[in-house]
Amino acid sequence: MTLIPISTSVQSGVTNAVKVIANEHTSKVAVTDATQVIPVPEAAVYETSEQTTTNNTKKMYTKESATLSQINQQVEAKLSNLRGIVENLISMQSLKTGEGKGLNYDQILKKYDGKLKEFYQNLEVDDSTRLNAQQEISEDGFWGVKQTSTRAIDFAKALSGGDPAKLGLLRDAIEAGYKAAEKAWGGELPEICKQTQEATLKGLDDWANEAKGEIQAVIKGAE
Repeated sequence: MTLIPISTSVQSGVTNAVKVIANEHTSKVAVTDATQVIPVPEAAVYETSEQTTTNNTKKMYTKESATLSQINQQVEAKLSNLRGIVENLISMQSLKTGEGKGLNYDQILKKYDGKLKEFYQNLEVDDSTRLNAQQEISEDGFWGVKQTSTRAIDFAKALSGGDPAKLGLLRDAIEAGYKAAEKAWGGELPEICKQTQEATLKGLDDWANEAKGEIQAVIKGAE
C-alpha cells in the first residue's frame, strides 16, 4: 500500500474563487490509499453581495463565519494527525530509494512537488496505519467521498454567503484545484479523487438550482 498526499484540493480552490468575488465587490496531507485532503485556508475577505429579487427587494448574502470556523477546526485536527503519521513513517524507516530521510511533511511536499506519486510509492506502510487508512476513506469515513464532498459544498456555500450567482466561479476554482493537485502528484489522481470532485460539483449544481428556484418563487409571489 502507498500513502498518498495531495497538496491542494476543493476547499483551497473555493477559497481562491471567493477572493475573486471579494475583489468584484471591493474594487483570497496526506491521504491514505487513494483520496484527497482539504487543507485549511486562511479566512476569505468576502463579506456581502446582493441580488435583486423584485424591483424593490434585494437579497443579501453574507459569509457564514461560524460554519467556516467549525469546518476548519474539524479538518485541521484530522490533517494534523495525518501529517504526524507521514512524518513518523519516514522517521522510523528507510525509504527504498533512500530519499526523504529527515524531511518533515511540508519539506516533502516542496521537494517532491510534481513527483509525489513516485516518492510515496516507495514508502512502506505498517498494517495498523493501513487499516486506519481504509476506515478513513471508506464510504462513511472522514476522508471518504460522501463526507469530503459534503464539507466542500458546505464550505463553498458559507464562503459565498449562499449566493447562487457565484456558482460559476466556485466550479472553476474547484476544477483548477484538482488540476493543481494532479500536477503536484505527478500523474492522474486516484479514482476516489475523481468521484469526490464529481460529487462536489453535482452538489453545488443542486444547491444553486434550488436557491434560484426559491428566488423565482419570491419574485412570482410578489407579482
